[in-house]
This record gives sequence, C-alpha cells and structure tokens, in this order.
Amino acid sequence: METRKEIIKQMGDAMREDIFLEVNNRIERSLRRRFWLRISAVAASVTLLFSISNYISFHEGYKKLNSQMVEMVNPMGMRSSVVLSDGTKVILNAGTTLSYPTAFVSGQREVKVNGEAFFEVSHDKEHPFIVSAENVKVKVLGTKFNVKAYDDDDNIEVTLAEGKVGVGLDTKNLIQIIPGQQIKYMKASHRFIKREVRLQSYTAWVCGKFYFTNYPLEKIAKQLERSFNVRIQILGDDLRKAAFTGDFVRGENIDQILRVMTANRPIRYEIEGDQITISKK
Repeated sequence: METRKEIIKQMGDAMREDIFLEVNNRIERSLRRRFWLRISAVAASVTLLFSISNYISFHEGYKKLNSQMVEMVNPMGMRSSVVLSDGTKVILNAGTTLSYPTAFVSGQREVKVNGEAFFEVSHDKEHPFIVSAENVKVKVLGTKFNVKAYDDDDNIEVTLAEGKVGVGLDTKNLIQIIPGQQIKYMKASHRFIKREVRLQSYTAWVCGKFYFTNYPLEKIAKQLERSFNVRIQILGDDLRKAAFTGDFVRGENIDQILRVMTANRPIRYEIEGDQITISKK
C-alpha cells in the first residue's frame, strides 16, 4: 500500500504533468487582468470616460459576480486548476464551481465550493483560509485537503492529506482532524462523523485515477458520470447496492472500466452514445 507521502508526491507529479501549462496560462491571464484593472482605475479617476469593467475580461469558464468576486465553473468530464492571489492552488473535479475574490483583502481568506476540489493552501498564520461548502466550514492555515460537496450527494466530505484542519458549521466550534482522517457531514441528520480512511480512495481523482474499495455500484456510477460526462442507469435495487473493489489508472476509458468491473460477474452493460445501462444477465 502506498504511503501518505508517496500519494501526495504522486499528486504533485500529476499536477506538474497535466496542469502545469494550464496553470501558467491562467497566471498570465490573471496578471494581465490585474494590470488592466489598475490602468482602468487610473483612467476613470482622470478622465471619467471608462469604468473598471471595460478592462476586465475572463477566461472561458469564468463569470463575473461583481467587481471583486470570480466564479469558475468546471464542466462535467473535465479537471481544471486555478492559482489564487495568495498562491493557494486549487484543483477542480468535474462538475465543480469555485467562487473566490480576485484578491484577499480582509483578515481572512475565504472561498466557496460546490462540487469537489483539492486545495494546497499557502501558509499564512495571520490570515486563516476558509472553505465554505453549503453550510459547512473548513478552516486552515496552510495544508492539503480534499472537499467533496456536490448538491446531489447525501454527504459533505473533508479528507485531510497533509497538515491540520478544523471542520464545523461555523468557524468557532470546529472538529479537528489529522492526515488520513475524514469528516463526513450528513445533510439529512445534520451530524458529523470523524473517521480514518484510505486516502487514495478520496484523492486519487487528482492524479486521474480511481480507487474503489467495497464501493456500492450506485456510488461508483455517480463518479463515472461526472468524470466521463455520461448518464448511467442501473436496473435493480440489489445491483445498485452491489459492492465493487478495483483500481483504475489514468487513460482508461469508461468502456474499459466497465469491462473490468463486470468481468466474471453476472452483469452486463450497454453503451449508446452518452447513455449507459447496467443490468443483470
């Protein structure tokens, strides 16, 4: 079994391999946006002919919320990344939205996430970093952790890879976790559960991998739907709850994954475009 340090190193290697150019491009675009923002402010104060908004342009996938907030929308079937103004790196999983300020100017750094994101937070003990996921708050100073908070999931999960974080419904009453631990917030009962987890199972997506350990098929199907931008229908309640274990590496397509999962099992699947049906033989 891979150690925690090896897993974190793999994440770094994958990020450099898959995301380095994209991050650099976005940094350059971000610098250009801030440069034009300063020019716009000077021009407006001198000539009153232009407004700041005339000079701000956003990369495809970004939407302006107001003069200080940006919303980054990552579509299904894709991973992407962004470097925030404080140097914090955020990797977004498929179907994720991240809202963040163009610059952190208050006493704390705060962002909002809907979906799944892996954070590498730049250390700053004077300015805590806050992640809001629905009504759950994650507070850190500098660390690496994963937040999974999709609207259509029953739970919100915070999994720690490195450092220390606190999780709660506000930033004062927090449950602390250490690397290899997870906080699960159950939306229906409003309860928190703290537990030890297999880190790979919750962070492998950063490297483009899947690690399933006794996962129910319906949970696997939801991950595959987001990652490959498909729709999966499972026929039969018992089949939806059937448990699977398997590791899949980067580069395998949905057909290859399903072929391995259904091998030597009385299960079949059919693919028609972006629609997949899984049933018993």
